[in-house]
Amino acid sequence: MNNVIFHVVFLVLFVGVMYSFVTDTILRLKMVFKGQKVEIEKDLVKKIKSVIINVLIQKKLFKRPLRGILHAFIFYGFLYFGLHTTSQIIAGTVGWWLDNPYLFHLLPIDDKFPFGTWYLTGLDYVSILVLIGLGGFAYRRWIFKARELDRPSGQSALILSLIATLMFATLLSNAALPVMNPEHYMAATSSIAHALSAIYPSVEAATFAQAFFWWIHILAVFVFMIVVPKSKHSHLIFAPFNFFWIKAGPKGQLSKMNLEDENITAFGATNIADFGWKNLLDGVSCIECGRCTLVCPANNTGKLLDPKKIMMDIKHSLIDKMPAVLAGTEGADTRVIDSVISYEEVWACTTCYACVDQCPVGNNHVDAIIDMRRAYVLSESKFPTELQNTYKNMENNSNPWGVGAHQRADWAKGLDVKIMGKMDKPEDVEYLYWVGCAGSFDERNKKISRALVNVLNHAKVDFAILGEQETCTGDSARRSGNEYLYQTMATANVELFSNYKVKKVITGCPHCFNTIKNEYPQFGGNYEVIHHSQLITNLIADGKIKVDPTKNSDLGQVTLHDACYLGRYNGEFDAPRSVIENAIGKPSVDIEKSKSESMCCGAGGAQMWMEEHVGDRVNMTRTNQLLEAKPNTIATNCPFCITMVSDGIKAKPEASNVKVLDIAEIIESSLV
Repeated sequence: MNNVIFHVVFLVLFVGVMYSFVTDTILRLKMVFKGQKVEIEKDLVKKIKSVIINVLIQKKLFKRPLRGILHAFIFYGFLYFGLHTTSQIIAGTVGWWLDNPYLFHLLPIDDKFPFGTWYLTGLDYVSILVLIGLGGFAYRRWIFKARELDRPSGQSALILSLIATLMFATLLSNAALPVMNPEHYMAATSSIAHALSAIYPSVEAATFAQAFFWWIHILAVFVFMIVVPKSKHSHLIFAPFNFFWIKAGPKGQLSKMNLEDENITAFGATNIADFGWKNLLDGVSCIECGRCTLVCPANNTGKLLDPKKIMMDIKHSLIDKMPAVLAGTEGADTRVIDSVISYEEVWACTTCYACVDQCPVGNNHVDAIIDMRRAYVLSESKFPTELQNTYKNMENNSNPWGVGAHQRADWAKGLDVKIMGKMDKPEDVEYLYWVGCAGSFDERNKKISRALVNVLNHAKVDFAILGEQETCTGDSARRSGNEYLYQTMATANVELFSNYKVKKVITGCPHCFNTIKNEYPQFGGNYEVIHHSQLITNLIADGKIKVDPTKNSDLGQVTLHDACYLGRYNGEFDAPRSVIENAIGKPSVDIEKSKSESMCCGAGGAQMWMEEHVGDRVNMTRTNQLLEAKPNTIATNCPFCITMVSDGIKAKPEASNVKVLDIAEIIESSLV
């Protein structure tokens, strides 16, 4: 009779828990899909690969090795326990009235089917590894008090306690088996179970413990299932979807707004329903681990921006405000900017992509921030005053500096440079050299443009420039939310490229490189785009450039600053290092924050044209990091970076002897 009662109790609890879990999960998905349309990758192979690499292999988590290992203990333990928990639930569903105490382990335990024995033995060792992982995370949160983690954290304490309860229940349950039936289970249980079995004085005590800890296991699982969809640990449900539903297009490509759509109700994201549904899925996927915060240059220099808070604010706004949208409640407060997320937060971002690169659940903070900037610029005309002059310069003179277009090719005077508009057959030129605004108008960067031309001519590369016809790519306009201005410039440039039948493009600016390569295809502009570091590397490999490293002996120890838009956005870290090694005869010296861990110079996201009014200057913090290697020369591969790092060096009299050079200048001085 008791078994029948237990069985009924179990079924009632099981049905209630499943109802809660399913309805909460579906509700959140309904709210997520109320967001704006987002183009998702259609290639099923790419989607599955994304899930395998990021969910099953946990690649992104191992960017922080120790934390990755601790999480792996818990995650793989979670997967391992799946079969065990399923067997326990099946036992509760169908087995209580059979009066079989061993039905809790449905897998056969015999020599003919050894998997059951291996699995049961492994449960104990896996439980210990999970407990180690839990202990490590508890230590980081409550004893070490890692700054990126919130405290107090009742959700974390509850979830860690539930998982620990599962592990201890399993250990103590398995320890009862050798006492209950030594002949059958002594060889099928671990040494851990054998040691713990000493706590049971009799078969009756062990039998009672087996049933008791079965219930403890089941109740812990049920509480877990009720809590998870409502908590930050909902990443267990939604993160796999996040990695499966990856955005279409290249990494870092921003969405193209349909500015001609007469039915469009909002430009950018002002209210919660204005965000793309993928941004909303990011919110519910966020585990609040703070890895994004740790690497954010704005946050680390005292700005108000906290990428983790952005994701949390989107998540809580979804939960608090989206039900009113679903219900069609008129006049409901669904606003996010200036309500939940502040103006100062949105405009502090450098779009360096470090937060996205580090996020273990695949969130894209930058996309959400740009959508909010679009709302500020296009819907509310509310943006930093410095940008007003920048936009005006771009509109009137097609460059942020505001210099007349007639001066765009002045840097090339005296050099052997062809201009497409003055050629009979410009379509026959192999490469268009896209100089960019900095390379055309900024005095320091003009020297780099000249150096690159000398390198190209030395290698007999067939190239030409656009001269006065070249305009800005629009990167700063797009990253600052002025999508209208960006699309105007992008469309004109694609048309100009088409007129000259451009197929290949060289550029020394990673921002221009990323825009032409990854974003102009949205406007029909598909080109083979190569950064000057990549081209020079290829020319050296092909023997078209000969160098004498002794000519650069005065450069001493060289440290490379990685540009965000070449590195994290486009995965190119090796080419600049290869150029330097060939030019000086030895590798450059990397500091700790190099390659994908490199900190932004502070100029991206149109910050080049804005002032920092809060905290330390990003470029000064980055310069101090680079100087830790005690370099004689700091090398760059981006016009914005060379400006920011050079300014940082000028502000430090003790580092006045440190040179700041572009890799084109370094290779030029070694040519033979």
